[in-house]
Amino acid sequence: MADRYARLIDLNPENPRPMRAMGNHLLPRWHGSYDQLELEARRTAARTEETWGAGGYTWVQFDAISCDARACANLDVPFFIEGLRDILARRPDPHTANLLAAYCASAIGQATPSEDAAGAVRAEIADCARWIVRDHMTELHPLLWAHAARGFDNNLRVRSARRFAASGRDEAMRIITGLFQGEIEAGKRVIFTEGRRQIAMPG
Repeated sequence: MADRYARLIDLNPENPRPMRAMGNHLLPRWHGSYDQLELEARRTAARTEETWGAGGYTWVQFDAISCDARACANLDVPFFIEGLRDILARRPDPHTANLLAAYCASAIGQATPSEDAAGAVRAEIADCARWIVRDHMTELHPLLWAHAARGFDNNLRVRSARRFAASGRDEAMRIITGLFQGEIEAGKRVIFTEGRRQIAMPG
């Protein structure tokens, strides 16, 4: 199974979806093991280095660690965070910035707190939302935040796209308000303009 995913990834290394799917399917609940997940994440990073830098490791681990505490506890956190930075350096668009910010802050950051190794890993990843939002996010994409809040569940049924997007916007603004709490207390505001919904911090 891993070899088939590897061939698919090699056909189009710029598409992270097969990497994310492979990581999920390498969990013990499906077809793999934690050791195999780590091995294939590193192999993918090496094969896609020209495209993603360390980002291949991050993409493979992306969904796996959000739904499996042991996979999260076993994560090479510095390598994962290096991958986040490499992804944003190579794809500095608003969609990617929203995806990674929502992932760190919501999909990972809003998990049930715990005092174990997985909890410590989640806290480190959640903290990355701060620099992703501050340094990279210029637009708000509510649907990405709504999906992140629900664990990127591909089987999720959305009855009202408008209400779903509104819930994502509320989730994003709640988290972003917390990230900029110091500036807000100093009298500044987080503004999304009508044209681009751009983040601005006026004095």
